[in-house]
Amino acid sequence: MRERVGSKIVVVGLALMLLGAAAVASGRQGELSGGVGVFVDPPRARASVRPRERTTAPRKYSSRRSRGRSSPPPAPPANRRAPAVTAESLNEKGEAAITAGRFGEALEPLRQAVKLKPDFADAQYNLGFALASLGNHAEAVGPLQRASQLDPQDAEAADQLAAALSKLGRHAEAAAAYEQAARLNPRDAEAFHALGVAHEAAGDADRAAEAYKRAASLKPDFAEALFDLGDVYYANGKFTEAAAAYKQVVRLTPLNAEAQTNLGDASRAAGRFADAAAAYREAARLKPDDADVRHNLGYSLGRERRWPEAADALRQALRLRPEDTEAAVNLAWVLNNSGQFQESINALTRLIARRPDLTAAHFNLGVAYSRLAQSGGRKDSERKSLFNQAVDSFKQAVRLRADWAEAHNNLGVALGSTGRFKEAVASHVEALRLKPGYPGALFNLSYAYRKSGDKKQAMQVYQQLVALNPGLAEKLYPLIK
Repeated sequence: MRERVGSKIVVVGLALMLLGAAAVASGRQGELSGGVGVFVDPPRARASVRPRERTTAPRKYSSRRSRGRSSPPPAPPANRRAPAVTAESLNEKGEAAITAGRFGEALEPLRQAVKLKPDFADAQYNLGFALASLGNHAEAVGPLQRASQLDPQDAEAADQLAAALSKLGRHAEAAAAYEQAARLNPRDAEAFHALGVAHEAAGDADRAAEAYKRAASLKPDFAEALFDLGDVYYANGKFTEAAAAYKQVVRLTPLNAEAQTNLGDASRAAGRFADAAAAYREAARLKPDDADVRHNLGYSLGRERRWPEAADALRQALRLRPEDTEAAVNLAWVLNNSGQFQESINALTRLIARRPDLTAAHFNLGVAYSRLAQSGGRKDSERKSLFNQAVDSFKQAVRLRADWAEAHNNLGVALGSTGRFKEAVASHVEALRLKPGYPGALFNLSYAYRKSGDKKQAMQVYQQLVALNPGLAEKLYPLIK
């Protein structure tokens, strides 16, 4: 079940199946739920992946002179005419300009050099390097491709070509060029990392992961490659593997708040809430003003049923960002499970006043009213009033989300608790239409039929429950016999 909160789609799940009628021996309808209410599964605390684009001139590479020449040729004697301009001399002139950082000045002599000698690999490379350094990646691709074709063993040309193609968004071609660079330098961790980035950008998650793993195996302290490995695993739903990668990053860089946050996100997505809470707690220590981290910490602690700690973290999240409706809904869920029903009602009433469209808020408010009604020492009139308020809240929930079976089921429970059993039957029937075989709704429907005087229908529904959940049916039988 999904609920739109602002511009985000978040998952709404049930803390436990809402049975609604574990009735006590007196015959009145009992507990609405073992796990009280619904929670909103928050988004990742780190909302987006950081940019990881290679620089135009990657790593150690620079321009180069013609191979085989270690110094410029000697100047001609004064009484002799200067020799004719050659491709080699033009290349050296362009190389000198690049070395001085004057990339624009390098272009003309290098263009002349490749015009005079198109198969001059070094000049082609230097021309591509200068163009890329000026940000002209589209024009740089041609000479870099030519340099790589002229010398297939030139890892620098392949790497520079891949970087230019990446800048142009031609990621599949970039990956092919980085593959060549990695083959030529099989011990170069940086080359495999760049290959992983290109594969990831091209949408090939599996090959990206293999490249990142290769980079990390060549350089075990390569935290960035491990971080990117975690990212690609997370993006493809491999949360356990992502958590393992982020854990290695945390080991290498223990003060890395982003890595701690991502470890929490991956652990939470994998259902390992204790690990998630530990990582979020450390992230919160490193960045105490991050509301998302506080929210996710509270959520994870709540999933561990550590209610007081969860409430504290969620209150801190709301202090940092009072408008966070998801954190407010989750705080109410925690308060309901802590038995603090009146505080939950107060918080949800304020929230609904400014956001009346929040289905989960109405649902949790209905739960809070119902549980408060069931707390001891209340007069029948007070109990009925609270259940009527629960009815109103659940009706709002089903008005906003007519396809929510659990809301219909709990509306039926609240209606039955006010003696309106025929209306309760209709709500439970609708819950079962939306979710066939829903044991909690079968339990409640059988009970509502019996209380409305239809024992035959109650027993028929009971038999359905026996086939689905014998243990629950055993609890039901004394109430309808």
